[in-house]
Amino acid sequence: MKIGKKLIIIIPSAVVLCAICAIAGIFFGHQINYDNSQGIVLDNDASSVTETTSPENGSQGIKVPGYADIEIDSGVTNFPITLLNPSGNPCYFKFTLSLDETGEELGTTDYVKPGDAIKGLELSSPLKQGEYMLDINIQTKSLDTQEAMNGASVQTKLKVN
Repeated sequence: MKIGKKLIIIIPSAVVLCAICAIAGIFFGHQINYDNSQGIVLDNDASSVTETTSPENGSQGIKVPGYADIEIDSGVTNFPITLLNPSGNPCYFKFTLSLDETGEELGTTDYVKPGDAIKGLELSSPLKQGEYMLDINIQTKSLDTQEAMNGASVQTKLKVN
């Protein structure tokens, strides 16, 4: 009779303990096997670059490159721009180029890891002759958590001959 009472207590306790262990294993198993690259699509056109500029001493945070004025010929679809994610950044960059006046999107990239750059972007159609303000919007995602971080928007002049 004492064995029967012990079994009545032990069996339900064992079932509850197994359920807790299974739930903990699922939760902690996902934490341990978390793949930092999961959910991030890296741009195949990005390649490693040697940077010619260096950050200011003691600078921290996300480094965003500046862009000189761009001049292209009308009728071309190969857009000559280097879209750089400076080395040492704690995040991936995704670039979207658009015309400031109209909001027309010229192109977008997948994510670029720090130290890589995309050299040139293929436009879906050529631009008409004129002068434009080009918006270079940069979205960011943390290298560690893939959470959005502070982005940036840089403008430069675009002249189409």
